[in-house]
Amino acid sequence: MVAQAYQHPGSSADLVGRGAELKRIVDALESAKGAIPVTILVEGTPGVGKTALLDAACDLAHERGFVVCRAKPSPMESETPFAVVQQLFGHLREEAPPCRHAEAAPHGYDLIAGHLTAEAEDLEEFQVQRAIQDIYRFVAEFAQCAPLCLIIDDVQWTDVQSLRWLNYLVHRIVRFPVAILLTRTPGLRPTDPLLIAELELYAERMRVEVFSAQQLVQLTEQVLGRTPDEKFTQSFLDATGGCPTVTRHILGLMREKSVPPDEDAVSNLLRPEAEKLGHSMLARLNRQAPDLVEIAKVIAVVEPDDLDLLNAVMGAGAEEVADRVRQLEGMGVLTPEGKLTFTHSVIKNTIESAVGYWEREEMHAKAARFLHHTRAPSLLLARHVLQTPTRLGVWAVEALRAAANTVIAEGDARFGAKLLTRALAENLSAAERRGLLLQLGLAEVYFDPRMAVVHLQEGMTGLDDPETVLTVACRLSQIFYFDGAYDDASEVLRRTIAEIGPEIPTAVDMLRLLERITVPSRDPEAWQVDFRQFDEREWRRGDARGRALAGLVADDASSRGVDLPTCRKAALAALSGGATDILQQPQLMVGVLNSLLRADEVDLVMRYCDEILEEARREGLTLIAMLGHILRSRAHHHRGSFTEAVADAELALSAAKTAKLPEDHFGQVYAIDAQVRAQLALGDVDAAENALIPFHRTRELPHTWHHTVLLHARGAVRMELGDTGGALADQLECGERFQAWGRPSPTLRPWRSYAALAHLRLGQPRPALDLALEELKLAREWGAPSVIGRALLTVGIVTGDAAATPWLTEADSVLRRSPARMLHAQVLLELAATRWEKGQHDAARQHFEEARKLGEQCGVVVEPGERLAGLTSAGTPRTPVPRPAEPTNVAPPAPRLSVLALTPHEYRVATLVVEGNSNDEIAHKLSVSRRTVEFHLTNIYRKLGVRRRTQLSSALAGFVPRR
Repeated sequence: MVAQAYQHPGSSADLVGRGAELKRIVDALESAKGAIPVTILVEGTPGVGKTALLDAACDLAHERGFVVCRAKPSPMESETPFAVVQQLFGHLREEAPPCRHAEAAPHGYDLIAGHLTAEAEDLEEFQVQRAIQDIYRFVAEFAQCAPLCLIIDDVQWTDVQSLRWLNYLVHRIVRFPVAILLTRTPGLRPTDPLLIAELELYAERMRVEVFSAQQLVQLTEQVLGRTPDEKFTQSFLDATGGCPTVTRHILGLMREKSVPPDEDAVSNLLRPEAEKLGHSMLARLNRQAPDLVEIAKVIAVVEPDDLDLLNAVMGAGAEEVADRVRQLEGMGVLTPEGKLTFTHSVIKNTIESAVGYWEREEMHAKAARFLHHTRAPSLLLARHVLQTPTRLGVWAVEALRAAANTVIAEGDARFGAKLLTRALAENLSAAERRGLLLQLGLAEVYFDPRMAVVHLQEGMTGLDDPETVLTVACRLSQIFYFDGAYDDASEVLRRTIAEIGPEIPTAVDMLRLLERITVPSRDPEAWQVDFRQFDEREWRRGDARGRALAGLVADDASSRGVDLPTCRKAALAALSGGATDILQQPQLMVGVLNSLLRADEVDLVMRYCDEILEEARREGLTLIAMLGHILRSRAHHHRGSFTEAVADAELALSAAKTAKLPEDHFGQVYAIDAQVRAQLALGDVDAAENALIPFHRTRELPHTWHHTVLLHARGAVRMELGDTGGALADQLECGERFQAWGRPSPTLRPWRSYAALAHLRLGQPRPALDLALEELKLAREWGAPSVIGRALLTVGIVTGDAAATPWLTEADSVLRRSPARMLHAQVLLELAATRWEKGQHDAARQHFEEARKLGEQCGVVVEPGERLAGLTSAGTPRTPVPRPAEPTNVAPPAPRLSVLALTPHEYRVATLVVEGNSNDEIAHKLSVSRRTVEFHLTNIYRKLGVRRRTQLSSALAGFVPRR
């Protein structure tokens, strides 16, 4: 087994990872010393350490008594006859000859001394042949007096005459103590390919590779005296590609600066130093082959997929370009097999950084023109158009627009907006500019709403297409909704109704429904439109308008608390386009997911929130991330995971701060509401109160949807702080607003339950009972278990004593079908206390134990409280009420999402997966991008309740596709 680090006494040339190579050189020297000549050709990419290996070989040869002759050919001397020969032996002429036999070749000495100065073309063939023979005799006679080691670094640049002599020597030298060590960079076209090929036949070839992770660890230990951690090692290899020259340089700097080999060194030293070394490598490449640097620049900037595009940008012949590519591959700059990719990012980044601004722009312009003429895909073409300010014409605008449509549909609205902004820089007609502005505004809706308003309003000027007017008006109203600019939203919607009503009568009711959901109004006319008047086929048809209408139906049904089954179906129809579709319409996203929460579909909401947040993080969509965290906080709160609810609320507030939203912004207020409710549920009243500091207890809050919701949360905090009168005032004000706006149901907020408890604390049992029973009636009309369970709990608390038991028992039964675990725990605690007070201790203990286990599931410690400790306290007089007449009619849970929930596109993708196709194959068959396939698969997994592609077969089994 060959050691990885070869060491020899008296030499500083310790080369980690080069043990096998050095051992072979030592063997060659020993063989040559025994009069068995050896020729070794060392090959490797630039910077891999070929020269360092020759340095070590020099030391090894000197130690063994060899006379070392070394040459470094250069492209500048490749036309000078015998230039390498003169480098090898010129110094020997100054020294005393080792023996008198050398005088037998006087002409050889003349050549070595540089007396032959004629150009190569001026030399007669007989002169060259005589010189080769004389130098051969000189070397042979010299070797009889002392062993000779000839070293030539970068032999590919050797002049032709010296190459002819070298081949002559290698062929004929026999039984002489001569070792010949050569290095070569593969790929570079040599001075004479045939002579180099002939030399390779008689030489032993030795390939020098880059460092492996194990060798890097070993070298780091040797240089720094410390073992590097795994993250450092991997990051080091990623940054340097294992290039020995770069590696040794950086480790040397680390030793000088006492930098430990840990993760911090990667960012503080490794990356900038790797870049510096990259420039050094570029300079070396430029010295060796300037013509190759030019083609490398084009490959780095344009990133062509094939030689045709490279030829077009270079403006050179196909054979010439192909030959240069082969040279770069041989040098290790490009990967083999014609892929036109760099072997390492350091090389690519360095070469790319050497390209000037205008040179870069011209490359992209040439690439764009060629791709246009060859009818390349619009996205590929648009990426080059985007990189050049040169006005290219109508075809560039169309390519940018088409590419923007594709990436926006896939969820990357930011990149789509960049493409559209570039398109606006072209020479455009008024109509073309208007269309691009509208498309840009629609793309900006959910990551830069203020600029979206500017562009949409500018684009609507003079717009005469009713369908486009409808789409833009809906988006504008959504933006105004989030900003609380209800008057602006109402104006846009009513103006649109007047403008397009005669042409699209079916859109009028949709716009009226949108206005009712968007604008809090006391006008009874705003309530006249009913979602049940829409034909279900309209909102289940699966296109963009159908999904938008379905979202409005779900939102309106849930906020008014009527027709839970229709709400569920409409919500699923609105979500049929997947997460990437719904997150492009923030108001629709919030409305639909809120409607599912009100329907107790918490798990589904959580899955959608996770997908939305993942996409928002990937695309840097701060506002969408904020809304996603708000919705997820609500979902956590709904099922009793209060710690997680607080965490998401804080992330939402952080996103609001990053977006620099004003204090009263929709998102900011809803995030505070989520935080306050979760902190209260955890019992941290101080934290909840601190969160409400911007909205002082006595401050009158604006008449917006979000401030009204916050009234409910503020009332709950005031109740905990002992301000019962203030708490009651906040809850009643919250309820008065919702009822005036046509939202009497407790689905938005159970304000009646909180007001009833405040009345009860103030010694007012009659109004408390009236509110509790009214909420129960409305909750039964809605049918969701959690809403009914809370109302039943309130009625039980208000009635008290023995009369509470049937209400609480029914609440317990109802909430067993609900995801609201901590609400269920509250009911069980209240029921346990009631049983305890009646002397039913075993039943009480059973209820308390069940409540405690529910608390454990949610990470909450459930305490027994004073009533369960046997203590009694004087309560307020209770007003007798009748026992519940019949069991609550709770709406059945929604059927499990199945294949029926898949869109036609999703079903096609799922079928292709089951048939064994990869994502790339599916993308090719459906003529879409791989990213589109991945998004469809994410939605498919969610809808079918599976986690991996191997589970799809069973999930699809027995399904008859829809026609």
